[in-house]
Amino acid sequence: MIADIVGSPVVLAYTAIHFFTIVLIVGVGVYTARNHWDDPLGRVFIILLGTAAIWTVGAVVRLFTPTLNLFIAATTLKYVGIAGSPVVFLLFALLYDGRTQWVSRPVIVVISVIPALTIPIVATMRLHGLLYGSYARTTVDTISVLSVETVGLWYWLFTVYSWALVAIGSGLLIDAAIQRSRLYRLQLLILLPAIGISWTTNILYVIWSWPHPALDPTPIGFGLTTLLLGVALFSTQFVEISPVARSLIFDVIEDAVIVVDQAGRVIDVNSAAQPLLSDPHPIGAELTAVLGTDIARQIKTDSATVEIIDEPMPRYYRYRELSRSDIEARVLVFTEITEVKESQRVAEQAHEQLRQIVDLVPDPLYVKNIDDEVLLSNEANAELHGLAPEEIEGKREREIESDVENIENFDKYRQREIEVIETGDPMTFEEELVGPDGETKFFKTTRIPFETTERNKEAVLGYARDVTDLKEYEQELEDTKRRLEQSNEKLDQFAGVVSHDLQNPLHVILGYVSLLDSDDDNQEYIEAIEQSATRMEDIITDLLKLSRVGQDIEEPETVSLATVARDSWDNIKIDGTDLNLRVPEGATVKADRSRLMNVFENLFRNAREHNNPPLTIRVGILNSGTPGDHSESLTGFFIEDTGDGIPQEQHDEIFDHGYTTNTDGTGFGLSIVKEVVEAHGWSLSHCDGEDGGARFEISDVDFLE
Repeated sequence: MIADIVGSPVVLAYTAIHFFTIVLIVGVGVYTARNHWDDPLGRVFIILLGTAAIWTVGAVVRLFTPTLNLFIAATTLKYVGIAGSPVVFLLFALLYDGRTQWVSRPVIVVISVIPALTIPIVATMRLHGLLYGSYARTTVDTISVLSVETVGLWYWLFTVYSWALVAIGSGLLIDAAIQRSRLYRLQLLILLPAIGISWTTNILYVIWSWPHPALDPTPIGFGLTTLLLGVALFSTQFVEISPVARSLIFDVIEDAVIVVDQAGRVIDVNSAAQPLLSDPHPIGAELTAVLGTDIARQIKTDSATVEIIDEPMPRYYRYRELSRSDIEARVLVFTEITEVKESQRVAEQAHEQLRQIVDLVPDPLYVKNIDDEVLLSNEANAELHGLAPEEIEGKREREIESDVENIENFDKYRQREIEVIETGDPMTFEEELVGPDGETKFFKTTRIPFETTERNKEAVLGYARDVTDLKEYEQELEDTKRRLEQSNEKLDQFAGVVSHDLQNPLHVILGYVSLLDSDDDNQEYIEAIEQSATRMEDIITDLLKLSRVGQDIEEPETVSLATVARDSWDNIKIDGTDLNLRVPEGATVKADRSRLMNVFENLFRNAREHNNPPLTIRVGILNSGTPGDHSESLTGFFIEDTGDGIPQEQHDEIFDHGYTTNTDGTGFGLSIVKEVVEAHGWSLSHCDGEDGGARFEISDVDFLE
């Protein structure tokens, strides 16, 4: 056999080319496996080379089979490569074009059905003749070999199907060449011819039996194909740098990317750049022709931001250009910042609203960090410095106040802010400041610690309430109180003088009147003098009481209301009048006993002075419950008489100082009662009694249990 091969130049050359092809395919496959097995595209490429190698081995072995059974066995081996090549080629094209979603198990199973069925059909073709119908022995040069004489229906079905897969894969590669950049086009300028050589030789063999029915030239095409693929592998790195990587990176990044050559023509774009372009197929067109006019103008002005305003909502992009001297291309990158711009707009609007709000606050308000930098100031605070808010913000207090060293207690104020920040506790201080006009103002300043979100620094919020007017008012009150105390002291001195200097002469007058002869002619005058002197003494006594009864009760004592009422009754000894006491012995209150007796005594006298005997005066308890109910609540007490009562026209005047309807009265009795009651914190009122007489009620009294 070897001698026959050597003696036949045609067969020898055919065989040598097959062995060269096998060695070349194995070499390229081994190199790819060692360097790119982890890459899906690299693995598919290796399998594609494997199917070509099997095809080549089967073709050369079948040429030298002496029997039909060996011929069928070699043909079956050859068809393993023939059936697998179109399927693997389509998968390679899908991965290369970045359509990885189609490289899935269901898709692989579907496209492999007909090739998978072809293998057993080839192995059993003597039983049915679906693939080959008849065989004949023919001569190649000087060697007799077996060859196929007729083919069956499955042969043409499989062939058409295989060519369809190859056509689809080639279309994907051509599409990649059109849509991709120059680098990928260079890859395809080598890849497409390489693949085309193999399938062209296969078509010539199938249709015209070229160059001989027993000699399949397809493996020869594989040799040339593998040689070109080796060139592409080393020169363009079509496995390392493929559209797969571009689809995974270039098309999925959110930034809009446009690649332009030195002539200004678009050579590649990603999907994110489409909104910026007027042409959906911009490859090869001038950039200025497919890019919006306004965008091109903004780029020429070296603007870092591009604005698109011809849409319902404006869109904004940050623009930058990437280029290198060793690459003849410019990469234009547009990063959409619409949301950032909108956030900035909202933030600026919120800041402006905050500015309007803080400026509406009439009191000084500011924010300072621990470095003494003013982060925020309202107009009221800026006015204290004689500046505007924008002149203060961003500066340190020491930079704002040129005469810091002359400001009293400046360091103390600063230390208070640091203390608030360090302790985290709000603090309030009263501070005295001198404004730019030299006027001294008083402030109650509250400092609150917080952490700024923008600068992540500790800061303090200061709110100063101007209490200058309040301070002046407090000073006026203090001065008034002091003057009142001085006046009261003088009144006490005056009362003492009145008591001593006026009452003594009255006592002298009354003494001398008692020594006068009581003859009938002078008796009337003597009695008038005696009555006037006595009335004057009563007025002086009541005035002296009135000057003291209204003073605050500093040390009240626990007293029995019934006991005080009885003692008061015993003091005045009113003839023709009875006391009806209805006060429980256990009813006790906190009071000034002496002044409380003044209340009872004056009300008793008032009843006697304005009514004729016989007269009954009742003293009872006010309560909020039902009489006889053990749970009743005591709220006060009352004094009423059985006299004629108080006329309606006098109701509004009876408590006025000096008002009286009795010529013998002083007009100060009820005034004294009112002053004493109010000094205890109680309330005084009057109404008609049970029998129509006058009734005085003292309420809001806290009884002791």
